[in-house]
Amino acid sequence: MSISENDAQVLSALVKAREKHEELAELLNFYYDLYKVQFEAKAGLPAPEVRDEIAMNWRLQGGIPQLSFDQLDLEVEPFARLVDRIASVLLRHNPGWDLEHREGTAEDLLALARHVFETWDTLTSPRPAEQDASGDSDAVSETPRPWFLAVGFSLAPYLQLAADAIGPELDQSHWTESYCPICGGRPNFAVLEDPSGLRHLVCSRCNFLWVHQRLGCPFCGSENKQTYYPSEDGIYRLYVCPDCNRYLKTMDLRGLFRPAHPVVERLLTVGMDLAAQQEGYGV
Repeated sequence: MSISENDAQVLSALVKAREKHEELAELLNFYYDLYKVQFEAKAGLPAPEVRDEIAMNWRLQGGIPQLSFDQLDLEVEPFARLVDRIASVLLRHNPGWDLEHREGTAEDLLALARHVFETWDTLTSPRPAEQDASGDSDAVSETPRPWFLAVGFSLAPYLQLAADAIGPELDQSHWTESYCPICGGRPNFAVLEDPSGLRHLVCSRCNFLWVHQRLGCPFCGSENKQTYYPSEDGIYRLYVCPDCNRYLKTMDLRGLFRPAHPVVERLLTVGMDLAAQQEGYGV
């Protein structure tokens, strides 16, 4: 099954970005290979069940994301094969990593996937010191970071497919939270709509865009005035919050005369990530 038109456009945009930003070639090459595997996997997955309108609105009004882990309907062996494919991409771009022989069973990978999903954090931010819900340490807490990354990246196609299926059915007027209404992920990018300037947050996990109030910090909710630093061309802004010390990269689409794909643009602004983190700000 072929990948979607939008996913094909993202890969094409990455190719063009590599030609224009030679200094980012290594990063963009990695994400091209990663996205290609993810998009191919996504194209072969069955669409998740979409809740009825009453159930969807009940969850929206209660601040509850639409998607549960069980709704993803991960099958053990196919998911394990995808993890191995993703691990191969990671190893190809990071030959020094220990990814050639994974420990644990396919069921262990599924347990780790549930853990990653239910943290509501990004898919690639391990929490090695945490315990499971029962209070007991398990294999999750001892999983090497490279395999944690492989599992997190392997969850992405399932979440993205869910966002594609559920997103168009959502009445976003009922959602006021700063985390994703689809999967509960936190934003790691934002766009200002053309021409209104309305702010859309971009989920770090499923790539869904949702409308959020323009003023205030989307992480801690502080309404204190945030500082932002614009790029030289005025297209990008780096917002920083003085209360929670987090930052959010934002792209202003007003007056932009070219196509923009947030999943590519957030890679092209990696310099802003480095600048923010050097000043002590986090995501």
